[in-house]
Amino acid sequence: MRVAPLTGLVAVALTVAGFLLFGDTPDYDASGAEVRSFYDDHRAQIAVSLYLLVLASVFFVFFAAHLARVIRAAPGGDDWLHRVVFAGGVLIAVGFLVGSALNLALVDLSDKSSAADEALQSLNALSEDFFIPFVGGMGLMLLAAGLATVRAEAGPLPRWLSWVAVALGVLVFIPWVGFFAFLLAGVWVAVVSVLLARRSESA
Repeated sequence: MRVAPLTGLVAVALTVAGFLLFGDTPDYDASGAEVRSFYDDHRAQIAVSLYLLVLASVFFVFFAAHLARVIRAAPGGDDWLHRVVFAGGVLIAVGFLVGSALNLALVDLSDKSSAADEALQSLNALSEDFFIPFVGGMGLMLLAAGLATVRAEAGPLPRWLSWVAVALGVLVFIPWVGFFAFLLAGVWVAVVSVLLARRSESA
């Protein structure tokens, strides 16, 4: 399908829109009262943001599946790394879905007077720190894609783009720089998505 590669671009666009719309959420150590006030005041905005992230999770799985297929079908395609590429995409989706569920719970509880501030505080701390699954999934997907294509003579990606994937895949797992590597990984997905779509049209 010629539109299949563009699922990566759509996934990145939805992710950016979702996080921008989400806004500046309370810190992990915010009080229960602060958490309640934020989620109650931004109820509709957060609901739209969560919906966009849920959609992004779907498109990430489709993109990972297509990228894995392209890597496997390339001349001299690998025997197993394409499976890791797909697994990374699934992990991104799981991270987005579970993170969205946590935030939806905060939205639902924010207008319930029976909900204790301590419960909201604990749930908010968990939500704020629940970035490891989707960040790790992104690193895993890029690292596997880079390793699978960096040595290929006629691989589906330019050699430099494969090396960038390897570098970002490693940097994602390094504290303090992982966040910036995750942002650049989104750019990588968008670039690869457009590149694969153009090659599909040429074919």
